Amino acid sequence: LNDKNNNPFTKNWQNKKLSTMMKTINGLTGKKKEDFGFGKPYIQYMQVFENNKINLNGCGLVNVGQDEKQTRIKYGDVILTISSETPKEVGVSSVVLDNCEELYLNSFCFGCRLDDNFLLPEFSQFLFRSVFIRKRIFRLAQGSTRYNMSKTNFMKEFVAIPSMEEQNKIAGFLSAVDKKIENISNQLNQSKQFKKSLMQKMFI
Repeated sequence: LNDKNNNPFTKNWQNKKLSTMMKTINGLTGKKKEDFGFGKPYIQYMQVFENNKINLNGCGLVNVGQDEKQTRIKYGDVILTISSETPKEVGVSSVVLDNCEELYLNSFCFGCRLDDNFLLPEFSQFLFRSVFIRKRIFRLAQGSTRYNMSKTNFMKEFVAIPSMEEQNKIAGFLSAVDKKIENISNQLNQSKQFKKSLMQKMFI
């Protein structure tokens, strides 16, 4: 990858503590079973696993009163699972890359609000799913039958990050690759459906 002057980027990444680049935000609190199924959209646990970008079409609904002090999720927030039945599923991340007027988060995850002077949301969707970060998070999972991650310990971790310009280049490149993979996957599914349709007609 090259910079705006078409010169190769130098491998001069800064090693920075996560707590200096973002702050943690909590999911919903004080909710009961009867509060769900209607109301405002909230990010469900499985949405975080599905992709490195949150698909807002998969949101659930929760009743949130006007006087409640619940944290609203915004564009750019990194969502991570904090608890799971296996250590490998702890700290899985996904980033909100769409604007939403009012959006909340389930209580089994937590969010990280980025300082836009250090991290781009578009780059973060790949950074926090990288093998390097996943190995670091795996060490933080504690438990026996159910595993949990300490937000405090997570924020103490150091991560090497490139310049904002290079982050933008990397994000654009990897997003383009993701788009190609998605297109190929769609074409494959269409071919499978076409084959299925032909076979049904042939053997009627």
